[in-house]
Amino acid sequence: MPERYTIEEADALVVQVAGRMSRLGELQKKAAAGLAGAQRRARRNGHREGLDPEVAAEMGRLLSWFEEMHLQVKGVSPPLVDFPAVYGGRDVLLCWTEGEDRIGWWHSPEAGFAGRRPVAELPG
Repeated sequence: MPERYTIEEADALVVQVAGRMSRLGELQKKAAAGLAGAQRRARRNGHREGLDPEVAAEMGRLLSWFEEMHLQVKGVSPPLVDFPAVYGGRDVLLCWTEGEDRIGWWHSPEAGFAGRRPVAELPG
């Protein structure tokens, strides 16, 4: 697991990233529904209930994988993941979001998603 990725290395992980992000999205919805229900029950019962421990544990495992792979989860809904890279001697982020089957975009760490540029424009 590199700390910096080439486009080819990032492309090789896109299927795994997409699958894990999809599952995180499902868990996020489940957690939100569970918390809303817990809040209703808490108002009726006069005590506080929290996030389902199994949902929290699975979310933690998924997020740990991204951390171990040195990937930056920027959003779950919609899913957005950045792969740290170095091109042209400068730090850049290879960018993936839902619906993309390969890495086609990059941006500087300062520019964020709004500064996405096609990988064909990566510095030499």
